[in-house]
Amino acid sequence: MGKIVSVKIHPAIGIARIGNSPTGIFVGPQKPGVHHRPSGGYRDPQGRIKRQVARFRLFGYDSKGRVVREITAKEATITWTVHLANKKAEWIQFQGPKSRTDETLRRNAAVIDRDSLVIDPGPRSLTDRNRHATFGTGAFMGTIVPLGEMRTDRDGRLLVLGGFGRSSSPINKPIREGEFANNDGWHDDVSDGPVKATVRLNENGAEFNAAGSWVICAVPKFAPQVEHVVTLYDTLLQVAVDKLGLKLPAKPSFGRDVYPILRRAVLMKWVSAVLAHPPAHGHGLGGHEHDENDHHDEHDDELPAHHTLAKALAGAASASERRAIFERLRDPAVPAGASSGESDMPMIHSDVYPLDTNQPLTRVQYAVMKQWAQGHFIHDVPVSAATLPDTPEGLDRAALESCVGGAFYPGIEASWLLRDVYVYSEPFRLDQSDLQAGDVTKQLAVPWQADFADCQQEEELAWWPAQRPDAVFPEDGGPQVGWARGIIGTTHSMSDMVKKWHRLGFVVKRGSRYVETERN
Repeated sequence: MGKIVSVKIHPAIGIARIGNSPTGIFVGPQKPGVHHRPSGGYRDPQGRIKRQVARFRLFGYDSKGRVVREITAKEATITWTVHLANKKAEWIQFQGPKSRTDETLRRNAAVIDRDSLVIDPGPRSLTDRNRHATFGTGAFMGTIVPLGEMRTDRDGRLLVLGGFGRSSSPINKPIREGEFANNDGWHDDVSDGPVKATVRLNENGAEFNAAGSWVICAVPKFAPQVEHVVTLYDTLLQVAVDKLGLKLPAKPSFGRDVYPILRRAVLMKWVSAVLAHPPAHGHGLGGHEHDENDHHDEHDDELPAHHTLAKALAGAASASERRAIFERLRDPAVPAGASSGESDMPMIHSDVYPLDTNQPLTRVQYAVMKQWAQGHFIHDVPVSAATLPDTPEGLDRAALESCVGGAFYPGIEASWLLRDVYVYSEPFRLDQSDLQAGDVTKQLAVPWQADFADCQQEEELAWWPAQRPDAVFPEDGGPQVGWARGIIGTTHSMSDMVKKWHRLGFVVKRGSRYVETERN
């Protein structure tokens, strides 16, 4: 303990997820690439969706910035402070790219008392183990809207839980079908805010204000074991390179850097029909790419026996096959809105919607894939983090890799404010000096269910199928079908999603397949 000169909270950005179960909870990912299904599944015994917990820990660092050890309640007196808020209804109307320049149009513009639109219960603090506090005093237009709670566990670690997915209009204003982002008179219970801690070591009495973290209490992720092609970790890694001068290794690692990109692209087929059987070509090469987790269906007999991506995932792709895969990727240097021809992967929408432009990989991801194509990479194998100890860097990465890093239109867990506007004190750690609770999620759709209903696949491009599946394979077998079938209608999809979101199924791994289960 004498070596400790500073203390930091990890993950630097933690992710909680709302659910309609009052008691069922599970802790979110703690290690990169490791997505354990909670005991009993994602629903409680009554069929209600469990809430995902964001768990925060404290780590002591020495004078050279090296981790000394985790600090728990055994070694120190710890006081945690969290402030959650929802500022969506008071913020600027989402207008696509115009939102960057036109701040004159506000949501609920006719409401004079702007504070009445902000759900802000204020900060809460906890000291010692096994404590509990709720964020249940914030109000929207005079109506109380609980935003969640905070707890400490038996080791003094912090647990933050979000709301219950409750969205409504206290003035009984109907949701506008077709309006996915700006529904006046409405609120939801998504939130975000700073996480702080003070630490007093028992051994020598040294006191520290820990480097602060941030928590996002986001919407559910209905394909928890599938990651988006461009994750929020990838996006904020690019921010760290561009704005903080972060230096990356000269050679990328196949196991650490290349394999995750390839695997995410392949797994998209389990949650999107347009990425499984696109009209022109596959989300890879050859029309329908397979890997070791692939399924057998009536289309398989028409496929060539050799599949390029399957070989690439196994680390066995030839130089020409690596180049062929790379040549299909959209170059991030191509201007937004401009065509890149058949170099159109990944086939997901970009921030410049409704222009028919797909979202490229980040420049860091693209450079990794270019080096791989050229043979300039470390030929290692993927190593599962499941058996490795938890690390501060791993906690940061695991939390963010479960989130969408683009398109931000306006986004799922966060918006382009997190990428383009806000300042970071170090990689992935927000500078809290000019931020307030609610600032990270304020640009997102209100209520979130309207965007969830609207952002399904369109023609050849998908939105966020790893969070909100477009098409799924039922657990009992059969062809791929619409995820929202029979629950969310077509004429009243947004109001249906407000009422019935908690009935939708989860996509989970079953043997070698990813199938829809727990559909209520």
